[in-house]
Amino acid sequence: MWRYLNQVTEPPKKKTKTSEERKETQREYDRLQRDRTFQNTWLTQFSWLVYDGEKKEMKCNVCINYDKTGSFITGCDNMKLKNIKRHDQSECHINNVKRQKASVAPGSSAANKAVKMLNCAAFSKLKLLFRNAHYIAKSGKPYSDFIYLCQLDIMKGIDVGTTYINDKYCAKFISAIAAVRKQEQDRIISEAPFMSVISDGATDSSCKEAEIVLVRSSFQCQVQTHFIAIRNVQKADSTHITEALSDALSERFGEAWKKTLVAMGTDGASVMLGCKTGVVQKMRELTKSQIYAIHCSAHRLELVYKDAVKKLPSKTHNKCEALLLNLYLFYKFSPLNRANLTESFKAMGISPKVPTRVGGTRWLPHTKLALKNFLHSYEAITQHLEQIQNPSDPSHRKDSAAKGKHFLSVMKSENTMFWMHFLLDVVVCLSMAPEAIQEENANLADIWNELETVKSTLKKFKSRY
Repeated sequence: MWRYLNQVTEPPKKKTKTSEERKETQREYDRLQRDRTFQNTWLTQFSWLVYDGEKKEMKCNVCINYDKTGSFITGCDNMKLKNIKRHDQSECHINNVKRQKASVAPGSSAANKAVKMLNCAAFSKLKLLFRNAHYIAKSGKPYSDFIYLCQLDIMKGIDVGTTYINDKYCAKFISAIAAVRKQEQDRIISEAPFMSVISDGATDSSCKEAEIVLVRSSFQCQVQTHFIAIRNVQKADSTHITEALSDALSERFGEAWKKTLVAMGTDGASVMLGCKTGVVQKMRELTKSQIYAIHCSAHRLELVYKDAVKKLPSKTHNKCEALLLNLYLFYKFSPLNRANLTESFKAMGISPKVPTRVGGTRWLPHTKLALKNFLHSYEAITQHLEQIQNPSDPSHRKDSAAKGKHFLSVMKSENTMFWMHFLLDVVVCLSMAPEAIQEENANLADIWNELETVKSTLKKFKSRY
C-alpha cells in the first residue's frame, strides 16, 4: 500500500518478540501492574491445597509429608490457577496421593491387592508346610522327615507346592513358630501380676549337666506353665545353677522378673533347698524378696515310699525288686531268651508283655508298670524258665539255666507272690496322687482330695492284709 502513496515514508516494522520475551513481558506486567490474590474457591476445587494468609503462600498438604523440595512444599507465592493445576497433574503429586491412601487404608491400595491375589495360593500352601514343620518340632523328629511328610501330602492329592520342601526351610519354619510362641509367652508373663519358677536338672546325650527352666503364672484366671529355656551348667552346684536360672530369665524378661517372682518349685536336693547356700536362698538374695520354696509334692511322696520301704524288717521286698530287675536284664540283653518268651506267650494265648525296668527317675510309675507286666506274664515266664532247664532243649544254656533256676525258686515262693500282689495294690494307690499332681490343670482342691483318697485307701489295706 505504501508504494501508491507519494511523499509518504513507510513506518518501521514492529520487531517480532520471541516466546521468552513475551513471557518476560507478562512477568513484568504481573509484577508491576497486576495484583494477583488467592481465590477461596481454589480450596474447594483442590482438596490438597493449603493457604497461609500471613506468608501469602500456597502449599500441598500431601506432598509436604513425603518430599522436601518443590514450590508447593516450601511455599508458592505465585497466585496462578495454572500453577495449581500443573502441580495437581504432576506425576510426583499423583504418586504421593496414592501413598497417602495406602497408609490410611493399607488393604485398599492397588499394590496390596495385587500382592494378596498373587500370594493367596502361596499362603494356603505355606499353611500346610508350617503345620508339617510344627509336627516335626512337637514330636522331636529330625528335619529330614519334613520332606517325607510333604511327599505324603502330595500323594494324598494335597497341593503343597514344590518349593520350600527341604530340611533347611523346615528349620526356618520352626524358628518362626518359636519366635511367635515366645512373643505370646512374653506378653502373658509380662501382664501376669506374679509368677513362679519350676526348675529341675537334666543330663543331655553328651553327659553335660543342664537345668530346665519353666515359668508358671496366672493370666485371665487361667494357670499356665511355659517352657522358657534349658541351660548347660558347668557344675551342678548352687552358684552355677543360680547363674543359669537368672541368665535365662533376664534374657527373656529383662529385670522385670525380679519384681514378680514369688515362688520356686524344685526337688528336695540340698543344693536347691539348702537354707544357707541353696539355689532358692541365692535367688532370694538376688531379687531381694521373700521367695517361697516349694518341694515337689510328687517327689516328696516317692521319697516317703522309698524311706518306708527301707524300714521294712523283712528282706522280701529287696528280693522282689532284685527279681524284677534281673528278669528285665535277662530278657533285654538276650534276643534268644526274648524270642523264646514270645513263643511261650503265643502257646499260652497271652498277649505279650515283656518285663520292664523297675527303677528310674519316676520310681512309682516304673514300679507299677514292672509289677503289672510281671503278674500278667507270670505263667509265660515260668514256662520259659522251666523249659531252659531241660538240657535237651535247643535253647538250653548253662548260664541261662542257672539264672532261670534261681528266678524260679524266688517266683514260686509264697511270700514273694503275696508281696508282689500287695505291693501292686499299694503302688497303684500311691501313683494316683503323683498323677493328679502332675496334671496340667490341677488345682489345690483336686490334689487335696486325691491325697485324702489315698490315705483312706491305705487304711483299708491295713485292715485287709
